[in-house]
Amino acid sequence: MVILLTSLSCSTNDSIAVVDLKCEYLENPLGIDITTPRLSWQLKTEKNNVSQKAYQILVSSDEAKLKNNIGDLWDTDKVISDQSIQIFYQGAKLESRQKVFWKVRIWDEGKEASKWSEIVSWEMALLDK
Repeated sequence: MVILLTSLSCSTNDSIAVVDLKCEYLENPLGIDITTPRLSWQLKTEKNNVSQKAYQILVSSDEAKLKNNIGDLWDTDKVISDQSIQIFYQGAKLESRQKVFWKVRIWDEGKEASKWSEIVSWEMALLDK
């Protein structure tokens, strides 16, 4: 007689958190005067040997849209990369004093997606005189 035991919970979604989101090395900055700001984040997990294998960034003009996973300014889709620093914004043109909202999720080596990070923001400076 052979007995097979399987785990009912195979998802790592709750074990990895995307935290410490920054734009130009600042948290929720005001007055960004670079039209392609750099974005970064960190992973938080209690597991050993966890690494990012892909990411997705959503950037939106409206926080409500972003809560519904709509990146009307930029949606990277799934990008196969372990990079989590100095990701250049490549979305729609940003305007003076525009406030944008963004969030990130990653995939680990087991191809499991994390939950979305918290929503953070940045605000553009006056870009023209």
